[in-house]
Amino acid sequence: MTYFQNILIGSGMSSLVFYMNSKKKLKVISSNKRKIFKSKNFYENDMIGGNSNIWGGYINFKRHKKFLNVKEYKKIFNKKLFKTKKIFNDKSLFSNTYSLVDENDQIFRVKQDHFNNSILNEKVERFIIKKKFVELKTKKKSIFTQKLTLCVGNLNLIKLLYNSHFIKSRDVISFDDGGCSYVLNFFINFKKNYYIPMPISKIIEKVLFKKSKKYKLLSSSFVLQKFSKKVNNYNFLCKDLLNVDKFKLRFFLSNHVVNLKINNVPLRKFLYNKSKNIDVFCSGVLKKYLPGPIIQDLVHDITRKKIK
Repeated sequence: MTYFQNILIGSGMSSLVFYMNSKKKLKVISSNKRKIFKSKNFYENDMIGGNSNIWGGYINFKRHKKFLNVKEYKKIFNKKLFKTKKIFNDKSLFSNTYSLVDENDQIFRVKQDHFNNSILNEKVERFIIKKKFVELKTKKKSIFTQKLTLCVGNLNLIKLLYNSHFIKSRDVISFDDGGCSYVLNFFINFKKNYYIPMPISKIIEKVLFKKSKKYKLLSSSFVLQKFSKKVNNYNFLCKDLLNVDKFKLRFFLSNHVVNLKINNVPLRKFLYNKSKNIDVFCSGVLKKYLPGPIIQDLVHDITRKKIK
């Protein structure tokens, strides 16, 4: 029998922060199929690093400074695996947006080495809650654990819960989100939207090489990423969300799905009701939609480690 006392599923930014914050020995399980899954508002990179390795580590600096007053939050940044870096000058209208960078001042990307050789490259298809253990099923084997922590993307999590028979095809999945798009730098409205400049050179870089390595200090750009401050509530049947759209274009834009519920039960509470030995950390457990960067809120949620 393959057994690990504590298992963490996922290898994105949330998983890495949980791994860094944990005092327990963790076995990390992550798929590395290098596939993109798209459906409705969801866009997920199923590989080591997850979505953080597509978008790069933007961070809302005002919220980050506020959270630095929390001891455990500050500890994550004191470990110096990554740091915040100014990418817009002080006079810029966009100076609140910073970037997370590594020791070489390159945009921070999650790597397998960050988990200290703890990663097992497997795709967990489903899990079964038993009296003393949680059993994880891959295509090849069963893996048992006493404590399971889920740090996978929202869409992959819904799929995992469906395959595990915790939710059914006609169950209602609801969440909050705002709109995101590209706009030209004319008639911008900061009361209604949050903007992040996207230089044309970086757009070309992303198209050709799938990601950028560095951001140069600048004040603005002709093209902006626009994140609407207006919150929309969405409701879909589970079967409709699992109908993955292979042809949906997203053009390097990231929706920030929050307040995820299953039949009107908040995601974290839904799982906690199934088993007290299962935790979950992803954007879906955040209660409030925020336009623009949300990494700081994910880190804050993880370092609080509260299950409700």
